[in-house]
Amino acid sequence: MFKRLKQIFQKILLISTAIDKYKKETVIQSLPAISYVNRAKKYIDNNDFTMAEKILTEALSLPQKDALVHKYLGLVYEKTGRFDLSVENYQISAELNPNDKNIWQRLGFALLSAEKYERAIKSFENANRVQAGNTDTYTGLGMSYMKLENYKDAYENFLKAVSLNKYNFSALFLAAVMEIKMEMYDRADSKLAFLSNVAPNEGNTFEYARLKALRDDVDNAIFYANKSLKINPLMLPSYVLLGQIYTKKLDKASALKNFETAAQKGMKSAEFYYEWGKSMLHFEMYNDAKEKFEKALEISPENAEFAVYLALSCILNDEFDIVENLVAEIKNKQPDNPVLTLVLGIIDFKNGNYADAIQKLKQNGENPINCLYTAMAYEKNGNDNKAREYYESALRYNEKYENAYKKYIDFLISKNDYVEANRKLRKALKHFENNTDLLNLMFFVSYILVKDNFSDYNVKEALSIADKIEKSGAEFKYDEQRQEIKRLLGEREKNCENS
Repeated sequence: MFKRLKQIFQKILLISTAIDKYKKETVIQSLPAISYVNRAKKYIDNNDFTMAEKILTEALSLPQKDALVHKYLGLVYEKTGRFDLSVENYQISAELNPNDKNIWQRLGFALLSAEKYERAIKSFENANRVQAGNTDTYTGLGMSYMKLENYKDAYENFLKAVSLNKYNFSALFLAAVMEIKMEMYDRADSKLAFLSNVAPNEGNTFEYARLKALRDDVDNAIFYANKSLKINPLMLPSYVLLGQIYTKKLDKASALKNFETAAQKGMKSAEFYYEWGKSMLHFEMYNDAKEKFEKALEISPENAEFAVYLALSCILNDEFDIVENLVAEIKNKQPDNPVLTLVLGIIDFKNGNYADAIQKLKQNGENPINCLYTAMAYEKNGNDNKAREYYESALRYNEKYENAYKKYIDFLISKNDYVEANRKLRKALKHFENNTDLLNLMFFVSYILVKDNFSDYNVKEALSIADKIEKSGAEFKYDEQRQEIKRLLGEREKNCENS
């Protein structure tokens, strides 16, 4: 989240905390120092920080330290991203002129950039002592507490900032972000609705989209994520959010397209690859998911969550050697990780330890993969009722779970429940209409049902399935059964003619 706040942070640095123009400086300086600063400011105004730094560094050779020289030198270092040097010079300036509110504010924001958050709080508190009731001081305090994950104090300071200036939209936005963190969704919704309509930018519209997604308001989440991209096509987190939303909607093409677009536009973070991999897992793309989790671990090798999802993608692909090493590592870091329990349950299932598999899998809560393997374990253990229950659950959590359809239909066929198998096949073929494995099963089930309830329509429908498979170039597996029903149909037609 903090990466997404970078632009807001930069804007805050430029508002009323900005360095005052030379004519507004109230601190009495020696004339030589004023001359150096005045020359340097001209270069700063033209973004020529190299020359400005050179002039201000020369001013350091003057016999007496000058607060204004260090103040502007701190600004030059801040503008060029050398935050430790910026902090050092702002600190000297503040010590030389402790009654300058702006220098304490500027020091506070430089400390934020240097990731020295507790010192930043003290600096903003000093600014507040010099001049109380400044909206930017409270905004800086809020940001410092936010970085320390003290969301309650951050929130209170953002609210104070807004109460002092209702047009401080940055503080209003950050207050909404804190409300999301503290699950105060209604309050956050009203703030973000206001911002996304009155002062829309890629940041607040994205955050509003994220809030809508958290509240399962999928259509509005998509709308505001796309709105943020219209404002800034390089708002990469919006592509990731859309990828997550479309994954939840089981829209494979749209989900993968958004992740791919984010990658093409430069998204390379570990969290990005992790989310992309989870989406691929959902769509049963286990090899591709493995690749994404490996990339996430390359960037962040100590992250146990990335490792456990890599283990999951590998065990689903029967890569036991890789899984064994990963599991040992994860057990040391996160022995209670629920995905690790799922992995261990699948390992037990694949090793034929069905009772142990069920015990582990039932600890993991319900998700499509967990439900499928629980169903298969119950099937192997001879508990048909529980097997049906968990097959149904797997498809309830993911109605486009191809492997769950296949395993469930195989189970139903093995129990001679051809009517229910037919129903499941029709549902599956709505999502995978050209899947030849399912089409072959559909023909076989239709063949069985035709023999029990013979009609011209049912026979012709079964034969049309066979024709469709052969036209696709795939293997048709039941030619003997096809010839049988053709013969039965011919005999029926002949009998009809004779009668």
